[in-house]
Amino acid sequence: MAEAERRARRGGAQATLRVGAAWQHDRVVEDDSNVARKFEAAWSVFAQTCGQYLAPEATYQAWFAHYLISQFGIDRVAREPIIKKEHFAESPWKARVLGNHVRLDAVVTRQPGVMLPHYANRLVRAEDGSGLQILRDLVVISELKVAATQGGGMDHTEVARDVYKLSMLLAEFEAAHPGSPLPLAYVCVLDNHPRRAYDWAHLRRRLEDVPADPRVRILGEQFAGVTLRPALPSRT
Repeated sequence: MAEAERRARRGGAQATLRVGAAWQHDRVVEDDSNVARKFEAAWSVFAQTCGQYLAPEATYQAWFAHYLISQFGIDRVAREPIIKKEHFAESPWKARVLGNHVRLDAVVTRQPGVMLPHYANRLVRAEDGSGLQILRDLVVISELKVAATQGGGMDHTEVARDVYKLSMLLAEFEAAHPGSPLPLAYVCVLDNHPRRAYDWAHLRRRLEDVPADPRVRILGEQFAGVTLRPALPSRT
């Protein structure tokens, strides 16, 4: 065998090993603490950077997704998967979540590659009929609320509803898939209204009436709050 051919074969074998090693690396399951650190880092930079701007809610959602992608990669971040809740077990949480289906603002998958079947999608229909099964493939589910998008200030009912939405999904998934790892759950509140600060004490009182799942974490008060609020133009 010619020396050049032997070198080529050795190079091919080494390349195969490298590809295999990379594939194995992609399949490594991240520890929850590492996932939390990365998600909260993305939230912190987003809040500190974008809280000072005034924009439609969709713009804030895009900015937040950008910072999540910077931490997890574009092939692990998605927006608005839809889950049908019509046949979920009755609970105080479900009673406070409107409609027959829910959307999640931003999610992070456990592994690279996004495949989030809609419960009624004609191309890839969720096997369980609701789409709840996608939580098996998600390491984070999250909701984002932005005070500056609401002229009268943040609506406590909407924030509490998002907390109950994630609580409902965790409970329903845990019942349907016992033993499966649960995604981390975050409700992220960007308290950046130009004229009024969000009343966190009022939200806590609301959540005392109907306690949420303690695994749902609320970001925005103690963790990475806004330092600069949007400056409104002066009236002449």
